[in-house]
This record gives sequence, C-alpha cells and structure tokens, in this order.
Amino acid sequence: MLDLSELFHPDTFLNALRQETARLMSCSMDSLKFVASWRGQITDAKLQVKVGGLQLEGCVFDGNRLAESHHDSPSVSAVPACYMAWIPQSAMGSYSPDECISLPVYSSAERQRVVTNVQLPCAGDHDTWIQSGAALFLKQQ
Repeated sequence: MLDLSELFHPDTFLNALRQETARLMSCSMDSLKFVASWRGQITDAKLQVKVGGLQLEGCVFDGNRLAESHHDSPSVSAVPACYMAWIPQSAMGSYSPDECISLPVYSSAERQRVVTNVQLPCAGDHDTWIQSGAALFLKQQ
C-alpha cells in the first residue's frame, strides 16, 4: 500500500501513473479521468494503486459514506485505504455523480497546495459537505 505523504512529490507520482496508463492503453492522457474507490479494485483500470494515510477534516468517513461530525468527534480523522487510478473518460468509475462529492486532497493540513481531488460517496445535499469545510490532506510525518 502506498502512502502519498511519504512521496516527495505526490502529484508527480499521480501524473506518472497517468502517463503510464495512457501508454498501456494507447490513448492520450487527456482521454483519461482520475477516480478513487473505497469499494475495492477499480474494474476499468489498467494500473491502480492502493493508497493509505489520508486524513479527513470537516466530517467523518467510514469507507461507505461521509457523515457529519459529532460534537465529540475528533476534528481530523483517518480515512480507510482506497484504490486510485486513471480510467477512460467514457468509463463509469466507482460511483455515480449523484452519490459522491469531489473533495480536494491537500499536501498538508494548512491547505496551501492541492495535490488532487478524489470522489467520496456521500448522502444528502453536497452543500452540507462544502459548508462543513470537508477536505482531505496527506498524513503529517
């Protein structure tokens, strides 16, 4: 399992994964989209990585759905490991657009640099998660 926080440039790693996927599929990098799955491996992916070490702020996530934080919940919580991959734009991905929200993954809790965006399954109105300030960041060493 890969911990993105252990990489010097996680965004460079994800771009290399995109380049290698495009090479294997004999397609342009622009014809690929980035997806994440907490349901298991991504069926349409030629290459995928299992990623751990992400932290979540603004809500909680059990691997199935986002949920609002309780008054006694920690402000930051660990997120279960997921699979990440680049797949064809035409492929479905792991979640339908109405059952997930795209959250930024920041390089640190200070939220100064976005590494990528990942989709997390959620219920209810997407504005709830935006207003809560929900975001992921790499585990601090």
